[in-house]
Amino acid sequence: MMLEKKIKTISSEPDNFITYFKKIWDYKSLIWVFALRDLKVKYAQTLLGISWSIIQPLTGLIMYSFFFGYILKWETDELPFSLYVLSGLIGWNFFTYIIYQGSSSIQDSSQTIKKIYFPKSILPFSKVIVALIELLISTLILIPLIIYYNINLSWNIIWLPIVILFNMLCALTPVFWIAIFAYKKRDLLHLLPYFITFGIWLTPVFFSSNIFPNKLKIIIDLNPIANVIEMWRWMLFGFGSFNKIWLINLFIVSITCITGMYIYNKNEDNFSDFI
Repeated sequence: MMLEKKIKTISSEPDNFITYFKKIWDYKSLIWVFALRDLKVKYAQTLLGISWSIIQPLTGLIMYSFFFGYILKWETDELPFSLYVLSGLIGWNFFTYIIYQGSSSIQDSSQTIKKIYFPKSILPFSKVIVALIELLISTLILIPLIIYYNINLSWNIIWLPIVILFNMLCALTPVFWIAIFAYKKRDLLHLLPYFITFGIWLTPVFFSSNIFPNKLKIIIDLNPIANVIEMWRWMLFGFGSFNKIWLINLFIVSITCITGMYIYNKNEDNFSDFI
């Protein structure tokens, strides 16, 4: 019996989207390689090592709870302020880590890109793995607070995978779109910290959306990451009520992310020319 020969065609044309996803799957081991590399580099030559994954959200929790909870006396309806802030910080830190690290991943891996071929989407995906590990570690802070305040977890926690997926898509969407425009001009990368700093004031991380005037509450409804933060609290503690706008924004963000990946795919062969 004669063996059928598989013919592999190599073309300079960008892959279609299905082929591109297959390539990402074929190179999936690189995602873990890059993620482990990032973890080693991040905590190299530090005394506390991966404990920083707990110290960073804990520091934010103490600062926000002191200034806004203790000094300004901001209150939440039925949830202790510390739990309210921490459940917001978990989603927000996951979001910002992926954006910061994913947006600069092309420039940070410039030498690797010039030496070997791989789908460039692997770079931001590897940042997601690191962010997930830090997310898991930082949620450990919730345990003593839940015990201290005698708060029960909600049955809504079964939606945890959907909440994490929504959180991840909210971060990856700007990562792909920023990469599309920033590989030639890096101005967006310099402006990114200002956008993130401004964005937290439009996202109920440490304040209740009730402080917004009714006319401005639409900002919270239309802000996908604000939806995610509210979903974290609803999922963990049953805080608030389910909002249909969450599903609408999840659909919009998914389409926007996929579209960004498609255009990213079309342009990724040009990245090495500008790094």
